[in-house]
Amino acid sequence: MSKSKLFVIFLIFIFVGIFAAVFYTLSDVLIEKTVKIDEQNIVEKNGEYYLLIDERELYLSKNFYDKIELEKYNEYKIKYVYNRLKKTDGEVVMLKRYGEQPWGK
Repeated sequence: MSKSKLFVIFLIFIFVGIFAAVFYTLSDVLIEKTVKIDEQNIVEKNGEYYLLIDERELYLSKNFYDKIELEKYNEYKIKYVYNRLKKTDGEVVMLKRYGEQPWGK
């Protein structure tokens, strides 16, 4: 094969790769809602925590997990992101107690 044909094939692969990456990224969905959390909503797997909301298993960082105080409050405002191409998982990106003011508790 000539160098020009290899270059064209290389460009086609690059274009397809970029298109696939953009399509995957544009499939992300951000949801913001108020939810009531109880012990059944929180699952631990291999030392990581997940929040079960809307039939999704949402990754819950240790920082967010530590914010949850079920013995005091059960209503929280959350934002989570999931990808439409992956139906059952996602990640919590914001969690705060419902009614909590931004300037402190």
